[in-house]
Amino acid sequence: MTFLYLDIETIPAQTDEARQRVALTVKPPGQMKKADTIAAWEKESKPAAIEEAIAKTSFDAAYGEICCIGWGLNDEPAQSVSRIAADDETSAILRFFLWLDQNCGQSGPVIVGHYVAGFDIRFITRRALILGIRLPAWWPLDPKPWGANVFDTMTAWAGVKDTISMDNLCQALGIPGKGDIDGSMVAKLFAEGKHEVIADYCRGDINRTRQIHKKMLYTFGEAA
Repeated sequence: MTFLYLDIETIPAQTDEARQRVALTVKPPGQMKKADTIAAWEKESKPAAIEEAIAKTSFDAAYGEICCIGWGLNDEPAQSVSRIAADDETSAILRFFLWLDQNCGQSGPVIVGHYVAGFDIRFITRRALILGIRLPAWWPLDPKPWGANVFDTMTAWAGVKDTISMDNLCQALGIPGKGDIDGSMVAKLFAEGKHEVIADYCRGDINRTRQIHKKMLYTFGEAA
């Protein structure tokens, strides 16, 4: 069986148009009724509320974007492709898909990742749709964490109604955790041009995912 370990890093909305769309969704709290109270909120609190809303779009493929894709096939070294320019998302996804076409055959591998069914696969799918990129023929369009073509390490541990962070799962299983960088820092690192730092962090997540998966395969049996 062929396993493709997958992880992506995402960033908030990058274009002025997308940021303006997000800003239009930010409204004063519902309990505010008086015009002067609303005016004070608009002046004092709305700018920060807009920035907070934009920051959250790193989890929403309608606005946020991919800045790094990491992967590893079976026991091969982890690889990654990163955006260098702010407008380079399309070429990053295309380079990843080209590698898949050249290395994964017609039937495709089992995609393994932490919350990969709920986030990574779907985010890539939605960004490809927005950017007009054709997906590999075998790519899961409606991934299930328990499906034959996907293995989600978070669901395998926590079930469908609970969650666990990769870092906490690593600690529970005796695997070295993330260290000094976590996903909340990616947007700032990207803005500072620290693309290789992001790529190294992403490849690290691939290696951590692989170790988690191997422990699970041993305990659950190869049928997992």
